[in-house]
Amino acid sequence: MIQSHLETNPHFAMAVGIRTPVLKRAYRRRGLTLVELLVVVGVVSVLAAVVLPSVKSVLTDRKSSQAAIIVRNFVDAARARAIGKNRSVAVVLERLSSRAQWDPTANGGSGGYVSETASGSIISPDTNWVPYNSCIRMSLAEEPMPVTEAMLSAPVTITARTPGDGLNPAIPNPGGYTGQDQLIDADQNAGWPEVRIFRVASNPSVDLPRLLGEYLVNGAEISFGSSKRRFTIVSPLNPNTHRQHFAPAPGGDGSIWFSVMNERGFEGRGERAIEPYEEIATGTSYTSFKIYSRPKPVFSEMVQLPRGICIDLSLSGFAGMRRGSSNTPADKQTLIDPTVAGSLSDYRVRFASDWIGNSMTPLLPQQLRPIYIVFSPEGNLSHVWANDRNSTGGNTNYTGNLVRIDAVQDIFLHIGKIDKVSMPLDPSPQILARNRYGFESALAVGAPQNLTDLNSYIVRLSPKSGSITAAPAVGIDTQISILGLNRSELNFGDLVELSRRGTYNSNVTAQ
Repeated sequence: MIQSHLETNPHFAMAVGIRTPVLKRAYRRRGLTLVELLVVVGVVSVLAAVVLPSVKSVLTDRKSSQAAIIVRNFVDAARARAIGKNRSVAVVLERLSSRAQWDPTANGGSGGYVSETASGSIISPDTNWVPYNSCIRMSLAEEPMPVTEAMLSAPVTITARTPGDGLNPAIPNPGGYTGQDQLIDADQNAGWPEVRIFRVASNPSVDLPRLLGEYLVNGAEISFGSSKRRFTIVSPLNPNTHRQHFAPAPGGDGSIWFSVMNERGFEGRGERAIEPYEEIATGTSYTSFKIYSRPKPVFSEMVQLPRGICIDLSLSGFAGMRRGSSNTPADKQTLIDPTVAGSLSDYRVRFASDWIGNSMTPLLPQQLRPIYIVFSPEGNLSHVWANDRNSTGGNTNYTGNLVRIDAVQDIFLHIGKIDKVSMPLDPSPQILARNRYGFESALAVGAPQNLTDLNSYIVRLSPKSGSITAAPAVGIDTQISILGLNRSELNFGDLVELSRRGTYNSNVTAQ
């Protein structure tokens, strides 16, 4: 009986000083030995190693999905705003390179541009393409109210001109409008009878550069009389050019000049595919006009993607827009092939920085411009403003001007991880550019890339149907197998297109 009481009341046994084998065994059962503790820790560690990557993958996929929905909704809101305000509205895709600053200690003390990524680290765009091709913030831009002749303090006359028309004064080339600001191009010099140059004149006492100079520049549009046809102004690029040319009376004629896009050769193809040629008789004068400036940023309307996620501009662009042909093997074909007359330009990755300057040395950060995706007042996906081509390697005069591209094809925006934005180059001294060879070489050594990341999403904007959709990306190899394609016949742009095609063939219901 006493033994039973001691077994069931160990604290009583301690109080009376009785020590029994049963009591010792009871105390031994209350804790874990070191070996048992190590076993438990080991089991927990193994479970964590197995489970945590899956949990992290799920969370990352959720962030990618969330970013795709943010992009889709923001673009849709811009379209609705254009309809509601009855004016053009643009979605602005900002590049991280806009944050780049000159660091005198970079590149071993020789100096260079550095840019802060979303992860907070400082990297050099001379060796890393992330700042050039990552967009983590979107904003809106609106087209201001047009400038009309009724808003000006003096009457203005705009006269249509062509090279060699014999009219006075002669077209100034050179004489202020030179280089990228020139009014005459090779086609016109070759004898194309196209009216694309206009002279602006007023009273001798009127300072025209001050009155209209800031409006008559690249990116603005102009219509004459009661016509709704808008001509896109292509030169000059900078309003200061008007001031450099301007010579008031009595020494000068007191006029300024500009040129527009109105070419027979571009009708139905290329960047200005849907803007038709319109015949204008040389010498025609207009006193009534409307000037539409390029959309201006609305800084109160912007959105930022989840941390670590971006729009990968190195993979983003148009559907099926490719000009030219090449005899270069598919795996060696780059976005721009200088060996092909007219240049092979792959619009499927039109927003990538190496489309602009296809060389080992990236452009300077200040030469890269944001991308403007513009919706018309009717809510149609109208056109895109993106960097023009820098055709001359090492061109120090290239200022990063924008060019208008008509949206005749779907636009695809690839949503992925910022640490998987990759621009693998072909190391061949004859190439030094991005192609399928560089992509597969990087893939072979395990370099992370958004093109092969199945957690990525693709947002599609369609000018034909007006739909704006988002869907998870599909593997390239799966599409190659399904379609029975020969990988050796595909270039890098083909792989990008396969990812998009698979995404929207296998995802009937978008996000």
